Amino acid sequence: MLITLLLMIVLLLVAGALLIWQASIIFSLEIADGTLRVRRGDPPMHFEHAARDIVRRYGIENGRLTAVRTSKGLRLRSSSSIPKEAHGELQAALQRVKVGQKRRKKRR
Repeated sequence: MLITLLLMIVLLLVAGALLIWQASIIFSLEIADGTLRVRRGDPPMHFEHAARDIVRRYGIENGRLTAVRTSKGLRLRSSSSIPKEAHGELQAALQRVKVGQKRRKKRR
């Protein structure tokens, strides 16, 4: 009985950790056959254009990009098929855009 209770508590803690981890993902992009596609979230338009340009310049055929919110700001995770140089450029492009802030309407 005690083992069953401990097992249930461990499973609940794991489920809670997974929920928190999934909530930290801002957006996810997938590269398939050299084209960029949004898998999850709403990436900023400027970052999406920069990512398309970098994918084209480096000739990346497949991979995945995920923007994650950390305590230090946004961090970009990428699959191993993306070159380190391209990852650095993508990370710099992500730092230039402001994510999660509401856009102001232009005054007339």
